[in-house]
Amino acid sequence: MNIPLPRRSEAVRTAGAALVAVALAVSTAPAASAANAPRDSSRQVQYVDCGAASGVENGSRSRPWRTLDQVNGLDLRAGSSILLKRGSRCTGTLAPRGTGQPGRPMVIGAYGQGAKPVIDGGGNAETLLLKNTQWVEASNLEITNSGNPGRNKRGVRVQLQDYGTGTHYRLTGLDIHDILGDDTKGTEGSAGILFSVTGSTVPTKFDDVVVSGNTVRTVDREGIYFASTWNNRPVHGDYDPNGPAYLPSTRVVVRGNTLADLGGDGIVITATDGTLVEHNRLDGFQRRSAGYNAGMWPWNADNTVFQYNEVSGGETTRDGMAYDVDEGTFGTVFQYNVSHDNAGGFFLVCTATGKLANAVIRYNVSRNDHFRGIETCRGSFDDVRFHNNTIYVGEGVSQTVVNENTTEKHEIAFDNNIVVKEGSGTASFNLRSGGVTLSHNDLVNTAGTPANPGGTTADPLLTDPTGALPLGLRLRPGSPALRAGTPVPGSPDRDLYGNPVGSPPNMGAYQGPGTMEPILPTTTAGSAA
Repeated sequence: MNIPLPRRSEAVRTAGAALVAVALAVSTAPAASAANAPRDSSRQVQYVDCGAASGVENGSRSRPWRTLDQVNGLDLRAGSSILLKRGSRCTGTLAPRGTGQPGRPMVIGAYGQGAKPVIDGGGNAETLLLKNTQWVEASNLEITNSGNPGRNKRGVRVQLQDYGTGTHYRLTGLDIHDILGDDTKGTEGSAGILFSVTGSTVPTKFDDVVVSGNTVRTVDREGIYFASTWNNRPVHGDYDPNGPAYLPSTRVVVRGNTLADLGGDGIVITATDGTLVEHNRLDGFQRRSAGYNAGMWPWNADNTVFQYNEVSGGETTRDGMAYDVDEGTFGTVFQYNVSHDNAGGFFLVCTATGKLANAVIRYNVSRNDHFRGIETCRGSFDDVRFHNNTIYVGEGVSQTVVNENTTEKHEIAFDNNIVVKEGSGTASFNLRSGGVTLSHNDLVNTAGTPANPGGTTADPLLTDPTGALPLGLRLRPGSPALRAGTPVPGSPDRDLYGNPVGSPPNMGAYQGPGTMEPILPTTTAGSAA
């Protein structure tokens, strides 16, 4: 966002005013304000210290820019860096003009010693805005925007509008918090991090994106969100045959981020192909939104892989589950993930008015997820495989392990899973469509259990189901689940714990031999690879 510089005062409309104005201009030239100082956009590095003493700023380290508006007014050349002083705080929107080139990215970061520099959006819609640029890297900043709570706003927005293909984006080491936005989502929604493709004239997408090692906390509504107007194909309920055709972003990686206290969703991937979401930790979502929100999920996206993530603290049953395979998705894989203590449950598989197919949910563990293990919604779907997962439902927790809330056909193959219910509460199946089939599962204390050929109801002898995750959900020697599963075509070579998958496999997520190894300190999905 470019904010115009202050205009000079109008000349006094009296006789001789022109001479007076000239004299004043000459006499005050040595003390020119920062706003009127020459701007050297040819510098390779532009330094910013919003706490520096006023003077004639030129962006050098000794005379850094003192406002974000000064930086926004520069036309940066390829390979430029914008470095904010550590320990400083700038208020407003940073929206640099410029782009990088292969091997010469535009870099936004920090210099000096001390805490990360703070960019406070001051209630503006944008805090850090990277629009119609590419080959850009932003790191080591603290980004906040609590002013004007409840208005539409974002922490970091990377936007391409009628741009074509933008390449090479890196967001790393950012501490994003208190982005107190409204309850909207999508290409113009409120979020901690939003990758947004807008416009309808030039086919546009992102390519080569890495969002890694960031913290996102106390944000309304979305944590990390990818959205595009170029999303129209007849596989989802929002399809517009006259709108921009489907053009997915590619080579997207969301890795090693920590998210907490989110009003709505955690990580949402839309209009992409081949995205990898791994080693992320989410604790606390769907806390303030009036809508339906889940932890991590794709929508209208192909070949998305979610692995080694951990999700907990989902609130409400307006979704509120850890993971979701949603409409318009094909080739989705959820593997090696941990879920626990979510009010809305473990998984949603939902087509609504669209389509989905070829989804695999395998080698995941769930403990004390309430309400439902797998929830379906209206609409039918084909070829969903839910195999080799371990679900533990403990004291005081009730769960419908598979809940079909309509009679429309939901084709789910539920194989080689372990479900254990202990203590007060219930675990049950609610099957209505005739599309869910079971085989070779170990189902302990479940009600309404359908036919389960090759299965058992014997105690699987979990190592320590109330202990550290995921180690507590391994199998002890003598477990009836050891080598009692059935081979599943296309299975990976290894399990969540790094053990090779045998033939036949174990039931459940653990594929190693029976173990009595002591439980180590708490281990999360991010460190279990």
